[in-house]
Amino acid sequence: MFLWTAPGRIQFPDDEIVFQTTASLVDHGSLAIAGIGHRTGEPPGRPPGTFGWAEGQDGRRYGFFGHGLSLVAAPMYALARVTAPVVPFAWTRAVRSDHFTFHVREARSDWYHLVVSLTHCFVTAATAWLLVRWLAWLGFSARAALWTGVAYATGTAAWPYARTFLSEPLSAMVLLAAAVAIAQAHALRAGSPRAADCRLWLAGAAAGFAVHVHVLNLVAWPCLAGYALWPFGAGLKRHELKGRFFGTCLKALAPARRGLIGAALLAGLGLGSLLLGQWLRFGDPLETGRFGHYSEWTFPWTGLWAQMVAPGRSLWLYAPAATLGLVGLRAALRRAPAATWLALSLLATRWLVVSARTDWYGGWSLGPRHLVPAIPLLMIGFAAAVEELPRRTAAVRRLFWAGVVASAALTGWLATRSIFEWMIALTNDPRSAGQVLETSHFAWSASPIAGFFTLKPDVLALGAVRLQQAGHPGMSIGFGIVALVGLVAAGLVGRALWRARAGR
Repeated sequence: MFLWTAPGRIQFPDDEIVFQTTASLVDHGSLAIAGIGHRTGEPPGRPPGTFGWAEGQDGRRYGFFGHGLSLVAAPMYALARVTAPVVPFAWTRAVRSDHFTFHVREARSDWYHLVVSLTHCFVTAATAWLLVRWLAWLGFSARAALWTGVAYATGTAAWPYARTFLSEPLSAMVLLAAAVAIAQAHALRAGSPRAADCRLWLAGAAAGFAVHVHVLNLVAWPCLAGYALWPFGAGLKRHELKGRFFGTCLKALAPARRGLIGAALLAGLGLGSLLLGQWLRFGDPLETGRFGHYSEWTFPWTGLWAQMVAPGRSLWLYAPAATLGLVGLRAALRRAPAATWLALSLLATRWLVVSARTDWYGGWSLGPRHLVPAIPLLMIGFAAAVEELPRRTAAVRRLFWAGVVASAALTGWLATRSIFEWMIALTNDPRSAGQVLETSHFAWSASPIAGFFTLKPDVLALGAVRLQQAGHPGMSIGFGIVALVGLVAAGLVGRALWRARAGR
């Protein structure tokens, strides 16, 4: 599904910088890059060609985005390098040629960009699987867990973001992986303490890696720590804490001491390596390379309400399946309070911190870009709603499933067009009058939901069809194989849902 709506190209200047870092890692074992050769996303006053990188102490250029995605995408780049000599030239022409590009167009480079741009198709699929596993470990039924995974993949911004090479899809996967490991630790503590400790170590490693994907993921650490500690605090009595707070807490944590210490050390190792890398490159462990050119602290009011209700940025509009899950939030709090509070606290902390920055909107992206990593965890409300549905009236059940279908239709539509192309159209629209960002945030007429009707589809699969019509069927055959695999996977999920329904 994700591969069928992928554009096969790098759409954002941010993505191009991360792509160049990926290429440098694989080809040269270095983080140094060349940068983009023409003006792209530089703020006013900055020289053309300086977007996305800063000069290090050694005089070389380094991207200021997290390097975690480059590490994950390295196998895709290596695959592109291995296959480039044998791939037909025509395949590199399947990508739409009328788009703004950030690299010099030539066959080898186009193929590398095409293959690497598909990274998040696989990452997002893995995130949906992890979501199903998390809910299963929390005790939700197979039916609820599977439907929630399907709804996340098809009915939220996860689908259109799988088209990009931005960091948010990988952030979602890594943070969810940490939550899965913690849920497993909770479930295994009584029967297998050693296995529970190992799961906590995995959670710590995931949290440590998350800050390399995007430094904003650091704000998730207190939420994940609270989630890990929840069972130990839940059993404490108030009278036990009076006068001997620390001693009582340490005693309660004793069964998991090794796991918690190991998790803290691994998370600290991840953060320490990030700070060391920044010190080696820029001479300051707290300098990411942005040097204050791209954002600053501001009053959060605009970002706070815009990311909730603005037509161009509302979380609930661009993650409609998660919005449906609001009806199950109270049930989720009763059923899995620790996991639900993790989801809510992770959303709240990201929302507050991001809103206090002048770049809260995340550039020319779709919807609330910086809140996308919280969406899979928020889907716990959807799972609880599915569990409650059998006790609802037939009319409520029909309305709920109609909402699920509508969610998939909306996000599937958003996954077939380019938000970057739409933002260029807004920039050239006289009605924006130099206020393109404000217009894109707050004007209903500027919402991509409606605006995408004016754009051509931007999917690689259509390029493959055009190649077939021109006598080059190879890529279409590849997409046919992808379709068959997808149908088999859908059949397996459908069978599992049928069995879960029959055994309910």
